Amino acid sequence: MSRIILRDGRVAELLKAEDTEVHRALIRNLFQSASPESLYLRFFHAVREVSEKIISSMISDGGPNGLSLLCLAGTQAIAIGTYSRVDAQSAEAAFFVGDAYHGNGLGSLLLAHLAQAAWRNGFRRFEAYVLHENEQMLKVFQASGYELVRRTESTMMHLILPLRETERSRALQETREKFAAAASLHPFFRPNTVAVVGASRDPNRAGHLLLHHVVDGGYTGIATPVNRSTAAVSAMRTYPSLASLPEPPDLAIVAVPADQVPVVIEDCIEAQVRAVMVVSAGFGEVDAAGREKERELARKLRAAGIRLIGPNCLGLVNTAPDVQLNASLAPRLPSVGKLAIASHSGALGVAILEYASVIGVGVSSFVSLGNKVDVSANDLLQFWEDDANVDMIVLYLESFGNPRKFARIARRVAGHKPILVVKSARTPGGSAISRLPGAQEAAVDSVVGGLFRQAGIIRLDTLQELFDVAALLAVEPKPQGRRVAVVTNTAGGAVMTADTLQREGLSFVGPVINLGFEALADSYREVLPQVLRDHDVDAVVVLFTPVAISDEEEVIAAIGEAIEMVDADPEDGMHLRPSQKPVVANFLSHGDYHVRTIVAGQRRIPVYPFPEQAVHALARVTEYVEDGARLRGRIPDLPGCDVDGARDLVRGALGDGKKELSGAQAHDVLGRVGIDCKMRPVPALRAGDETLRIEVRPHALFGPVVHVTGSGGSVFRMTPLTDIDAADMVTSVKAPEAVADVLLRVSRLAEEVPEVYNVTLGHLQVLSDAPSACMVGDASLSVREPDIGPL
Repeated sequence: MSRIILRDGRVAELLKAEDTEVHRALIRNLFQSASPESLYLRFFHAVREVSEKIISSMISDGGPNGLSLLCLAGTQAIAIGTYSRVDAQSAEAAFFVGDAYHGNGLGSLLLAHLAQAAWRNGFRRFEAYVLHENEQMLKVFQASGYELVRRTESTMMHLILPLRETERSRALQETREKFAAAASLHPFFRPNTVAVVGASRDPNRAGHLLLHHVVDGGYTGIATPVNRSTAAVSAMRTYPSLASLPEPPDLAIVAVPADQVPVVIEDCIEAQVRAVMVVSAGFGEVDAAGREKERELARKLRAAGIRLIGPNCLGLVNTAPDVQLNASLAPRLPSVGKLAIASHSGALGVAILEYASVIGVGVSSFVSLGNKVDVSANDLLQFWEDDANVDMIVLYLESFGNPRKFARIARRVAGHKPILVVKSARTPGGSAISRLPGAQEAAVDSVVGGLFRQAGIIRLDTLQELFDVAALLAVEPKPQGRRVAVVTNTAGGAVMTADTLQREGLSFVGPVINLGFEALADSYREVLPQVLRDHDVDAVVVLFTPVAISDEEEVIAAIGEAIEMVDADPEDGMHLRPSQKPVVANFLSHGDYHVRTIVAGQRRIPVYPFPEQAVHALARVTEYVEDGARLRGRIPDLPGCDVDGARDLVRGALGDGKKELSGAQAHDVLGRVGIDCKMRPVPALRAGDETLRIEVRPHALFGPVVHVTGSGGSVFRMTPLTDIDAADMVTSVKAPEAVADVLLRVSRLAEEVPEVYNVTLGHLQVLSDAPSACMVGDASLSVREPDIGPL
C-alpha cells in the first residue's frame, strides 16, 4: 500500500487489487455509485451493473498478465486503473475515477503507477481506447509526457504509449507531485484556525506552553483550546472536543499523554480537521510497540485524507507577517527572514532556531519532524521549493524516508536555493543511538556523501559549521571563483588563513596586505577598495586584531564605508563588480564567539570569531557555486545502447532459470548497451596503463549505487548518472575520460533493466596508447525478477 497526494492536498492510498471478497466489494461499490454517463465512457455502452466476470478480468493475476490498482479514501474505493496483456510486449490500459473525485489528478497518478508496474513486468507499451467525447481521459494521456501515438478508429481514439520514461514525462510527474505535496502542507503553515488539544492551566505542561506561544507570537488566525476537563484556560473558553467546535480547525495540535492520542485522532477525523501535529512522545522513539502505534495513527489519518507531523515533535513556525504562527515549544517567534529549517531532533531544532536569532539570520519557517511517520523532509523541500519567503533551507537529518526521491527533489531545489544539511547517525555508534527508522541502513557514510554531492547539497559536519555557512549565504554575494586575497593587521592570523585557504582548495592571491598597527581605520578604508577592484580577486578575507580599545569600533566603521563606496562603482561589462565579490572577516575579540555582521550599505559582512571558520564557510559556498553546473547535467543519448535488447536477453536467461550471468552471456548483455567485452586476454599492464573496477550494487535505501575504484581512490553515486556525474566520478578516481562512457552505459543498464541486480566489471583497462577505448577483462551479472509493486 502506498500513500498518494491528490491535487487538492488530500491524502489517499493506492494498493494492488487482489482476488478477495473485500477487494471485489470495493470495485463493485465504486461502479455502483457511478453515474450512467461515467459508466458509458468507461465501457463504451450502457451498463446497468458490472459483472463479476469483468471484475475478475480486472484483478487478473496481479502483474504478468494483468493488474488493477485501487485508490482508497478511507474504506471507499474512489478510482481504479487496470491493464491486461495484449501480446508479449503490449498491455491495454483503462481507468475509472469516481464522479466526486474528477479533477483531482487521479487519472494521471494511476497512469504513472500503472505504467511503472507494467514496465517492471516486461511490457514495453500501453494501448488504450478512448471515446472521442471522453475529453478528460484524453487529456490524461496527452499530459502524461509519454511519446503518444494516436489513431482514429470510428467513434474512438486508439492510443499507443511507449512505457520508457522520457525527460518530459519525468518532469511532468515531478511537477504534479510537487504541487500536490505543497497543497497538502498548506493547512500546517497557513491555517486560518488552530486548535490546541490538551491546552492546560498548568504552566509546565506542553499544552499550556503551545497555546501561549501561538497567542503571544501574534497569530493572525483563530486559536482555540480544547480540554474536556476544564471550562477555560488563560481566560479563553475551552471546548471538550474538536467535534464540538463551531467549525472544523485547519490545524489540530495534539499535546496529550500518548495513551490518549488515539482517541484524539478519532476526534480529528470526526471533526474533519485538515492537518494534525502530534507533539506527544511515547511512540516509535521508545520501542517496537510504539512504532506500531504511530503507524496505526498514520493509517487512520491517511484513510481520512489528513496529513500528520510527528509524533514526538516540538512543533512548527511560520514568521510570515500575515500568519505569525509559533506553534512550537520555542519560547518566542524568531525574527523574519528567508531561512527554512527542518529537524528530526526536536530539542536540537529549537536550539538551531535560537542560534539563528542570535547570529541575526532571519527565519521564514521551521518544522520539528519528530518520528516523521507521514510528513518528511521530502515533502517540506517540495513545499519550500516555490515559496517566495524561502531563499535557503537547513536540514538536520538522522535518516532518510525515501533517499532516491530525496536526491531527485534536492537536485531540483538546490539549483536555485542552497540546501545545507547536517547528517548525523553517520557511524555505527550514532546509528545505534538514533531511534529513527532507516538510520542504521543509511550509516554507510561514503554512500551518503556521494548522494549529497550528486544532489548539490552543502554537507556540513557540525551545527557550528552549518551556521557559519548560513551566515555567509544569508548576507553576501556568492563567490564566482577560488581566488582569495587577505587584508590584515597581523601576520600570525594571515599565516593561519593562507594555510587554511590551501587546505580548503582555494587559491591564495598574494602577497598578504599587512596594514600594521598605525592608523588602522584609515588603512582599511584605503586598501580594501583597491583589493576589491582587483580583477584577479574573487573574494576577500579581512582579519583584524584590536590593539587599543577604540580600534575595533573605528575599523568596523571604516570597513563598512569602504565596501559601501566600491559597491557604487559602475559596471564595466567585462569584470565582476566589487559588489559581486563576497567579503568575510575575522575579529580576534575577547568574549564573543558568535558570528556577527558589519553593516556596509545594503550588505552585511559576516564576522567570524576565528579565521579558519571564515575560510571554511567561504570554501563550502564556493563549492556550492561550482556544483551548480553539476545540477544541470543530463542523461545523454548513447549510440549503440540497445536497452530493450539487453532486457530481452536477461528475461530469457531468467526464463531458463538462471540467476548468475558470466562469461559469454554477461558479455552479450553488456555488448547490447555498448560496453566492449570481447573474449580476449587482458594484456599485461605497462607504464601509463590504468586498471579500474566498476560495480553496481543495490542499497537498502538508495537503490542501485555505482561504485568505481581506481588509483585515485573510490567514489559512489546513485543511478541514474548524468553526463556531469560520470565526468565527476572519473575525475575523483583519476581515471581516463573513456571510463565516463562506460559508467553512463552501466547506469542505463541498472536503471532500465530492473531484472539486473548486481553488475561487476573487473579489470577495466585503459591502455596508454589507446586512451579513448576501454577493455573489460571479466564481467558478471546477477539477475532476478523485479519487485512489481506500485511506487
